[in-house]
This record gives sequence, C-alpha cells and structure tokens, in this order.
Amino acid sequence: MKKLIIYDLDGTLADTREDIACAVNHMLHQLEKKPLPQKIIKKYVGQGLHHLIQHCLNEKDPKTVEKGAKIYRAYYAEHMLDHTALYPDAVKVLEHFRHVKQAVITNKPNPFTRDILRALNVLDYFVEVVAGDSEYPKKPDPAAVCAIMKREGILPEESVFIGDSSIDIETARRAGIETVVITHGFTEEDELRCAAPDHIVQDFSELLRLVHAKGW
Repeated sequence: MKKLIIYDLDGTLADTREDIACAVNHMLHQLEKKPLPQKIIKKYVGQGLHHLIQHCLNEKDPKTVEKGAKIYRAYYAEHMLDHTALYPDAVKVLEHFRHVKQAVITNKPNPFTRDILRALNVLDYFVEVVAGDSEYPKKPDPAAVCAIMKREGILPEESVFIGDSSIDIETARRAGIETVVITHGFTEEDELRCAAPDHIVQDFSELLRLVHAKGW
C-alpha cells in the first residue's frame, strides 16, 4: 500500500510540449535566432528554465541567457495554456489515489506550475506542489522528496515517484523510493529503459493496471 504518490508535471501529468516549444521559438525569434523543431526543444525540458534557454540558445553568457529567459517568461505567461492538457486518464489516477497523499515535484518554476495545475482543475489533489524555484534544490536532488516524506510521516517504501525522465528516476532512486516512468512524455523509451526504473508504462491506462495489480 502506497501512502505518498509524487508526480512530475511536464510530460507526466500534462502534455505541455507545444506551448513550451512556441515560447522557445518566440524567444529565439526575438533574439534573431533560427527556430528549433519541437523534438529538439523537448530534450532540454526537465532541468529548469535556464537550462532550457541556455541550450536552445546554445549560449553560456549569463546575461544573454537571462534576457532569453525574461522573453520566454513573458510569452509563456500569456500562452502556457493554449495547447496544454492533462494526458488521458490522468484524472482517473488522481482519483484512485485521492485517499492518500499526493504531491507534485517539478523543475518548472512558479507561477507556471501552480497556474497550470489550477487551470487544469487538479491543484486540489495535492498536499504539496514543489516548483523549480522553491526553497529546495532542483531534481535530481532528492531533498524535496525527503522533506515531504518526513513532514507527512511516510516511509520511503510507502512512496512512489511517477515521472517521464531519467532525472525523475535518479531523484526517486536517491530518495530510496520506487519509480514508475511513463513513455508518453518527453523522453525516448530507450533512454528510460537504460535508466532502469522499477516500472515502465506507456500511459496512465497501463499505470492503472499496474496499480491494481500491485494493490496500491
């Protein structure tokens, strides 16, 4: 029986790739750079905003990266819900676990994280939402996971991390908790398998079957 379910956001609960790609390409256009295809942009999602901007710009100068981040933020704030939606059956999973503790830990900064969860009508499912600009270091540092477990009085073996990236797998492993990764997100399945998660599923429908089989 699991007592704490932790989710990543981008590529796990919500398909945000198109709105992120549009914001990145707007930023690149403003800085007179060539646009990038979505398949390239998605590779840089998951380690925080400045990592995304730095790699999409192929730029190390902090001032240029910060300028790009500012442009991105302004555009994304207006357009982050143009195409973003929950993945199919996400709400069924949230409902299944409604009697235990659920949380989101993402490297995406606020206010975007909370605004997206609120707009998609799922914010109230979570006892905590930890964004990339919180008091905790970003994933794969396990500090946020460990803090939530301690605060809720829940053991590592009673917890599971549901994500879509090798960063999520490493975060969970370093926190000593079980991992489930979903291949519908931003990371190629081969890369996920190489990272050796405890469980790998194609979508939330398959996750529900796993949950029932495990008695979670």
